[in-house]
Parts: sequence; structure tokens; C-alpha cells
Amino acid sequence: MERSLLLPISAPKLPEGFILRQVEAQQDAEAWVEMFNESFIDHWNHQELTAERYQYYVTQLHYKPELDLIALAADGTFVALCEGSINPEANQRSGRNEGWIDALGTRRSFRKKGLGRAMLLAAIQKLQAAGVDSVRLCVDSENPSGALQLYESVGFRKVHTNISFVVGC
Repeated sequence: MERSLLLPISAPKLPEGFILRQVEAQQDAEAWVEMFNESFIDHWNHQELTAERYQYYVTQLHYKPELDLIALAADGTFVALCEGSINPEANQRSGRNEGWIDALGTRRSFRKKGLGRAMLLAAIQKLQAAGVDSVRLCVDSENPSGALQLYESVGFRKVHTNISFVVGC
């Protein structure tokens, strides 16, 4: 899916009692990984992430901590995440100026409160501030959490469709 950043972007509105901040990868790794795994446990083809894999990921060339956002509950619990990225080499090859939403997730017990929308809009604003013209993401159209409807409601449109066929044992 894709959304132009030349169109207006609604202001993110976190529910009362929650705060949004940038991830601090070294100190947040364990809590971030726990939140990620709980957020995606019911997602098709989910595979548990480890703190070691996360630590490796945040050392990669294109990782930008300012695009890695989390929401915290009043008690400090990590409840939602949204991570964006920009790959200048891929943009140069494609002739595009785009960013990506790589992950957006909310713990099950905190869903349907508006956290996902707020996180997504905050990340879109960060990508816009970084100078990209559009933002892309991939989504399972049969995601049980309603992600497709969320993305469409903030202006994303379908640009490609992939169909996976899996043969069971």
C-alpha cells in the first residue's frame, strides 16, 4: 500500500494516559521484543523475535532511531510500536523518494483504543519531516486486527497484491 505525503496528514492523538517516544535500542531491547512478539502472535507466519536479532537490526546502516517509535502506558508498559525506514540506495535505484512503515503493532489487551492510528500518524509525520514524498507498507489483507481498514482510513491505497499459497502437511 502507498500514501502520498503531499496530502494533509491528521495529527496523531494518543489516548489519555499514554505517551509516545523514540526507542532507546540498548535499554529498551528486552521490553520492545516482548511487546513485538505479543503484538504479532496472531499474525500469519509470525516467528518469535529475539533480543539478539533486534540488537543486530538496530546496528544496520539504514536504521534510524528517530523513526522507531513506541507508546507506553502510565505504568511504563510498552503497548504499541511503529517503525519507519528510508533506504536511500533503493530510492536511487527506483527513482522514487519513499519511506516505509516496516512494523506497526499493538499488544492485544491495548487494541481498539486508537493507539495504532496515533502511532501510524506519528510515524508518517516523521517520514514527511525526513523529506520523503510517499510512504509504503505491506499488510496481510486478512489480518484479524483490522489493519487494512486502518491503513485505508488514513489515506493508503493498494498498489500491489501478492497471493501466498501454502501447502500443509
